Amino acid sequence: MLIELFTSQGCSSCPPADELLNRYRDKRGVITLSFSVDYWNYLGWHDTLSSPENSERQRDYALARGDGSVYTPQVVVDGITHVNGANEAAIEMAIRQTSRRLKGVKVPMTMRAEGNSLVVDIDNAPETSDMREATIWLAVAKDKETVAINRGENRGKEITYSHPVLDLMPIGMWKGEKMSLRLPLKDLQTKGGDCLVAML
Repeated sequence: MLIELFTSQGCSSCPPADELLNRYRDKRGVITLSFSVDYWNYLGWHDTLSSPENSERQRDYALARGDGSVYTPQVVVDGITHVNGANEAAIEMAIRQTSRRLKGVKVPMTMRAEGNSLVVDIDNAPETSDMREATIWLAVAKDKETVAINRGENRGKEITYSHPVLDLMPIGMWKGEKMSLRLPLKDLQTKGGDCLVAML
């Protein structure tokens, strides 16, 4: 289960969601990623973790869903369901709904270090799935990052972010069949992160 939080250091509604994501990171079977968006940077504080690419990912989700809903704090569960990232009950419901929807159609993926390479293995599409093509993404993230905020709506607060994404890159296309990708670890080590997440 992948839980992505779109957040901002300049958003006064976001700290409870950031704290909640930190609790989810310790749950078995859950991967958390924190994407700091850049569209609130004009509010008096420039988010130190933000990037246009993070905002673009959020907009791409809204476009794919067809609802145009872009806000902070926003949680997206397994790339499908979005809810208020500070509402634990809504997140739990989204997890249950998405789990039912994806039962039997998830594509197994694994990652491993092999020599000087990162190897990403992707399985065949399940027979019950109609997904036959997808972009393979690799997120480079920090394990945790604590930021002291000196201006803006969250002035005076110190916030810890769970797996804040530093870089998100497409690394290949999956065509519904078993495949492996090999990436040089030295290229990834220059990104500054200490954890990697591969996803379709």
